[in-house]
Amino acid sequence: AIAENGGLFYSSDNEAPIALTPIPNLSAHRQQLADIFQKLQIEFPQICESQDNLFRITDWTFDVRGLSLDQIKKLSKRCCELGWGFTYSNVQCHIKPLEQDKATGLLQVLRQYFPQQTLEQVVTIGDSPNDESLFNSNYFPISVGVANALEYANQLKHQPAYMTTASEAEGFCELARAILKFVSSI
Repeated sequence: AIAENGGLFYSSDNEAPIALTPIPNLSAHRQQLADIFQKLQIEFPQICESQDNLFRITDWTFDVRGLSLDQIKKLSKRCCELGWGFTYSNVQCHIKPLEQDKATGLLQVLRQYFPQQTLEQVVTIGDSPNDESLFNSNYFPISVGVANALEYANQLKHQPAYMTTASEAEGFCELARAILKFVSSI
């Protein structure tokens, strides 16, 4: 599994996550993220650190609840000005290294661990702006958005090639059933 917006890879062969983003000093990295978050809190005092942030390694999360799209855009711009990347989902905002995204992480994992797989054999799925890089048809010709991704359509530069009719987990199950049906027919 790829986690933290492309920052980590959890292999079935290894219990510990594999860092996909080079972080020479984890303590210093986490402190830098904390400092950026504190700077953002000065301008956006309503933002609150997410409960799972304590367990994160490569990114810093805070709740998206209560933020307008305009505020999210300002947060993104501010992170960029400070030399950091930013993305968000329907649950959290993420401060992350500039070069870190899900597509970059997935492409690295495919090259290093699954070199026999072609990009035409890969199906990506997502539901939020933090999944947008997985919808880039230059890399992933078979990308799927679950139905609730439609609410972000006008905010995404890259659109999924296909959409499920169901939202969230049911949308994922819809895709899984379609894949299983296809595989059993060949």
